Amino acid sequence: MYTEWKFQLAQHEIRITNHWFGGLKLYVDGQLQDTNFNPFAFGKNVFLSCNLDELGKLEVTPYAPFFTVEISVRLTTSDDSILIFSTYERQTLREKRLFSELAN
Repeated sequence: MYTEWKFQLAQHEIRITNHWFGGLKLYVDGQLQDTNFNPFAFGKNVFLSCNLDELGKLEVTPYAPFFTVEISVRLTTSDDSILIFSTYERQTLREKRLFSELAN
């Protein structure tokens, strides 16, 4: 099973892939940034991360309840943690506003 998620964050193209045999991978602007082969994901631990110097640290937390994999992606700075993308969580109105500011 192969799953891929893509989204834009400021001027960066973020791509996250998951494959049963290849693990979870994080790409920023086409460059592989992090990989994780842990088969158990309960939605509590960050599995992938990378620094986007000007924006903060990108952190990916997978959640695999049964045969599907869901993800949440947060942008963490020294002051805040903002939900950027998720397949199962909803952004708060504040997070939506901050994300739209990053896009401009």
